[in-house]
Formats: sequence, C-alpha cells, structure tokens
Amino acid sequence: MKLFSKIAIALLVIFLGEHCNGAKILGVFPYPSKSHHILGKTLLKELANRGHEVTMISAFPLKDPPKNYKDVTLHRVMEWKYQMMKKIANPNISVPRKLHIFNEALPDVVRTAFEEVELVEFLNSGQKFDVAITEAITEASLAIGHLVNATNVVFSIMGGLPIYNYHTGIPTPYAYVPSTFYIYNDKMTFYQRLVNSIVSFGLQIMIHFKYYPNQVNVLKEYYPNLSLDDIIRDVDLYLINSHYATESPRPHLTNTVQIGGFHLHEKEELPADIRSFIDGSKHGVILFSLGTNIQSAKLKRETIQQFISAFSKSKYDFLMKFEDDLPDLPKNIKISSWLPQKAILEHSATKAFITHGGLGSIAESVYFGVPIIAIPFFGDQKKNVADSLEFGFAIELNIATITESQITDAIERITTDPKYLEKAQFRSDIYRNQEMDPMEKAVFWIEHVAKHRGAKHIKPMASELKWYQYMLLDVMALLIAVLAIILVAVNYAVASLKQFLCKKTAKIKTR
Repeated sequence: MKLFSKIAIALLVIFLGEHCNGAKILGVFPYPSKSHHILGKTLLKELANRGHEVTMISAFPLKDPPKNYKDVTLHRVMEWKYQMMKKIANPNISVPRKLHIFNEALPDVVRTAFEEVELVEFLNSGQKFDVAITEAITEASLAIGHLVNATNVVFSIMGGLPIYNYHTGIPTPYAYVPSTFYIYNDKMTFYQRLVNSIVSFGLQIMIHFKYYPNQVNVLKEYYPNLSLDDIIRDVDLYLINSHYATESPRPHLTNTVQIGGFHLHEKEELPADIRSFIDGSKHGVILFSLGTNIQSAKLKRETIQQFISAFSKSKYDFLMKFEDDLPDLPKNIKISSWLPQKAILEHSATKAFITHGGLGSIAESVYFGVPIIAIPFFGDQKKNVADSLEFGFAIELNIATITESQITDAIERITTDPKYLEKAQFRSDIYRNQEMDPMEKAVFWIEHVAKHRGAKHIKPMASELKWYQYMLLDVMALLIAVLAIILVAVNYAVASLKQFLCKKTAKIKTR
C-alpha cells in the first residue's frame, strides 16, 4: 500500500511539474490552405501533447482536439482563397503574372482575418502568451503575436522563401540558389543563371518597394500605433520546413532551423474501403492527387477525360482525389474527395504518385520512397519539380498540353524503369536518417524560446542591417570616395610637379 502511494505521489508530482512548466503557445496560420494547416496543426498538437497550452488561429478547426488545444476559427478567409485560386490556377498564365496576382491579393487575406469576429473577440479577451508561431506568408499577421505579448517565431512552409530570405539576411547566391518561384534547380547554365539572377533580383525589388509596403499599410489600417519593422526586427527564430533530401542545399543561419519532415511521424489510418481496394490490387496502385488547393474536378473536361482514358487502359489500379461524381468509372479507378495520402504512400502496393509537386506531397513521396509523375501549376511547385527531376525520382508533364499517350508513357516509364524507384529510395534513406528527429528539433527550439523569452543569442546581425549596409554599399561608397580623393590628389600633385619642372626648364633655357 505504501509503495502504491509513493508511486501515485511521484506520478502526480511529475504531472503537476509538467503542467506548471507548460508554456502558453499561440499558432497563427491565417492563410487558408489545408496543406499549410496540416503542418501547423501537427506541430501545435505535438506541443499540446507535451503539456503546453495551445491555441490555434486558422480556417480549419480540429474535429477532436486535445484537451489543452483550442481553436480560433477564421471563416471568411476561405472565400478569399476560392476567388484567388480561380485566377492563379490557370495554366496559361505566366509565372510573373501569377506572382503579381498573388502578391496583390495577399493584403486582403490579412484584412479579412483582422475583421473575423472570433479573432476580434480573442484579441479583446486580454489573454497573454509566451510564444506565437506565425506562418511566414503575411508579415502583418505577426502583429497578433505582438498583441498577446508573445515572442514571435516565424514558421516557413518551404525553404528558400524570398520574403523570409529578405527578413533574415540569409545569403542567397544567385549562381546556385534557384528562385523559389521559377523553374530551375541548382545546376544552371550561363543563360539560366542570367535568368535566375534577373528573376531573383526582381523579386527582391518587388518585395522592397511593393509587397512589404503593402503589409505595412495593412497593419496601419487596423493598428496604426504598431510598427511592422519593429515587430519583424524582434523575431529571433525561423523554423523552415525544408531539408536537403527534397531541396537543393543552400546556406542557412544559426537562427534559421530546418525541420523538414517533422510532420511525417504522425500516422494515418486507411479507411476500410480504401484498404480493401489496395489489398485487392493485383499489380499495385497509383495515387493521383493535385493537393488541397487545386481541385481536380475544376480541370477542363477534356483534360479529365485524358486521365480517365489512360487509367482505364492501364493494368494498375488508381486512387484518384476528385471532388465531384464521375459516372461509369472503370473498376480500376476509385475516386474520393479526400484521401489519406500518407497512409496510401506508405502501403507497399503503391507504385507511383501523380502529384502537383507541392512541397508537402514531395516530402511525403520522398519519405516513403515512392517515385512521382509531377504536374506543377504555380507557386513553388515548378522549382520543387525541377529539384525532383535532378534527384532522379520524377517525370514531369505539362497540364496545358497533356495527352492520354503522355500519361500512359509516363506511367509505363515510372513503374518499369528501376532507376526512378532506386533514386526515390535513396532520397528516402537520407530523409529518414537525420542527425536529430525534426519534430524533436522543432519542439526543442520552441521551448528554448519560451524559456528564454527569445533567442537573441543565436540571431546574426544580418537581419538588423539596412539593405545598403548588408550589401556593403556604404563601405564601397567610402572606399570609392577615398580612392577618388587619392587619384585627384595624385593627379594634382603630378600636374603641379610637371608645371614646376616646366618652369625650371624654361629658366635654364633663358640663361
């Protein structure tokens, strides 16, 4: 009995110790993308399971949250997303045009979020938090963490995000660091380096003179007493959802921590009907999904028919994410508006993945060693696919010109040529064998920031410098000025000496 009492007391002390030491953590993910939210909620749920008190601001409340996990739901931002996606999902629009449309639309998602009733009530409640983990797409939303007295940690859904490079001062040499929103990998020809330099520099100019001022103006509309420059300057830590298994290597700073693959530890279960379909497949299954932002049902009717015709004539079975009914489907095609992507990719019967090339989908296919047929649409997808092609586990198709024969040929190549599977498994081994579990790394640094109320001790001075200081333009200006003064002085001295000698010579001749 005494032993039982001691054990009970010890467990109670441990529980109370963990509860008392738990931090109040806020997640700020206002951008209405399900794939972004999956990353955010996975991290926030893990923090809740470890005893922290968690609140998540997003458009996607959890159906069955942990007891110490609360949602503040943004309802109206989804309408913004639908309107924006209609514009940028068009495959015939150029990359620069899509970027322009997206950047012009981003301030409106912040306005919509700031006017949400639940968020206004939450901010008026007077709650205080230790840490705010804020998605790195709309800087003005960093004000939310500031308003609840939290230390802001920025979460980037992808590596190489130009705006996060802009704020951190991380070096991005254009010679081998490709623009996130273009089509090259890190092995560029002279022409590609030229184009990459123009595109990357153009993005920096656009961020400096257009995008960031828009974020500043949005914040002033709602909180005129806050300075976005000061709020961003106070960010000490950036968590980056990237890894060299899925992205070409590039520089990082001490306060930019790569946690790529952190969300993959969370297991998914296969529903009975999908498990039965996969287990009953004679030759194996191929997964088709264009992610959470692109609806397959919105593709052109003739494009959909190209896929169905190619699939119906294949020996493989197909699990197809499709948001509408498709009458008279052949028996080897099963559609669903939602599919447990990780669980399907993990199944040994899955032979390939037809994907849009989003970073989340690329990461999952790499983790489970499944080769891909990639059909990029916008954003970072083209660059992700360029990396995947270089790594050797992908085939690319163009949605604007896709045909049944191209789909059939890609399926045949990806499933019969062993090099694709070998390259995918090689990358999988790299991804799974990291020096530290990425979720443990993410949690460690968040708790580190909570404990020390920031992380100034790991923050390089690069983010504090003005752009002209970072580029040493002021130093070069001084050196050029000094050199110019020296040259002028030398020129004056030479001219004076020459004039003196000429006078001397003239005197000698007159004698």
